[in-house]
Amino acid sequence: MLLNMILPIIEELNEDIAERGELIECLVIALLTKKNVFVLGDTGQAKSYAINELRKRIIGAKQFERLLSKQTDEDALLGRISVNSVLDDNPKIITTGKLPEAHIVFLDETFKCNDGVLNSLLTAMNERKYTNEGEVVDIPAISFIGASNEIPNFNNPEEQILRALYDRFELKVVTKYIQDRSNRLRLLLHKQNGKAERVTSTITLDNLYDMQQEVASVCVPEQINELMDDILCELRSLGVHVSDRKFLNYYPITQAKAWLSGRDMVEVSDLSLMKYYFWNTPEEVATIQNVLDKYCLSPFEEELKHLIAMADESYESFTNATSASLNPNGAIVKFRGELKKIYHKVKKMSVGVDDATTEIAAETAIAELEEISKKAHAKVGAALVPLHLL
Repeated sequence: MLLNMILPIIEELNEDIAERGELIECLVIALLTKKNVFVLGDTGQAKSYAINELRKRIIGAKQFERLLSKQTDEDALLGRISVNSVLDDNPKIITTGKLPEAHIVFLDETFKCNDGVLNSLLTAMNERKYTNEGEVVDIPAISFIGASNEIPNFNNPEEQILRALYDRFELKVVTKYIQDRSNRLRLLLHKQNGKAERVTSTITLDNLYDMQQEVASVCVPEQINELMDDILCELRSLGVHVSDRKFLNYYPITQAKAWLSGRDMVEVSDLSLMKYYFWNTPEEVATIQNVLDKYCLSPFEEELKHLIAMADESYESFTNATSASLNPNGAIVKFRGELKKIYHKVKKMSVGVDDATTEIAAETAIAELEEISKKAHAKVGAALVPLHLL
């Protein structure tokens, strides 16, 4: 089963790359739907590492990677004319190792390209074609991935020309430096021990193409389209710009989410990925998330989200207490008590739940509580006690 081939890859990447779950999810969704991804984040946040590690696990996939600058010319991306063919009637361009032969294209510092490269990229990203000495040629690119530590200022006339390139990235994700201390120390120890990178799960390029066909066959019910239209109208009323083209092309992403969940039909929960699809600036993410929660979360899921928020607040208070106190044992005891109350509320809510969606939501909430507990115990070096034993 194709699904059982891709899930171990996702799991392996999430274990090896700390706090990059959103990026990994977006990259996989992009490859399953032939979408493009923009990654907004500072240098040294494992963006290119995550991309390269995913590509390693797709046997037969070629990747082209380039750090763009104003000096980057089209030849550096598309190839150079063969010197031996200059005098021929049909000169040839050598594309070996260049963008026209790649399945995954990673462009770092995307918006520093010049006008000539910009025009070529727009055609390649939009139509999956490029011009070779006057002849339009198809390219095998599945996804273009761009990265930058900033978004162009589109109010600046000199940068406004980059708007079209920015809009070609359907999925957008923000990365941050590793937030959790235990994750930082785990990766540091991993590096100090010289632990070899593991690649135990792989797929072939043909497997990926077959997955794309299965994803495209996932059913999108009419009520999902109607719900998406309600979400569209509310986002626009709140000042979030969503073009008709953007709206009319939303569904492949939800199909991929449903497929990765083992279903052949899109459900309301699959619309959660729209938080990566609709934002134009990071400031809009919270607004979009609130609208998605309003339309997509059941009262049960809304209450679970509230309880997780309470746990996060308890963890923040615990962190502040341990920073200001010489008695970390007292802080962990208090934190355990607060977390135990939240855990029992989740368990009480879960009694009698008989549908798969709410059952999974409850299990996910408990897993999140366990993770919060794990972080707190690691912070003060205390022995971890599973929540059900407290």
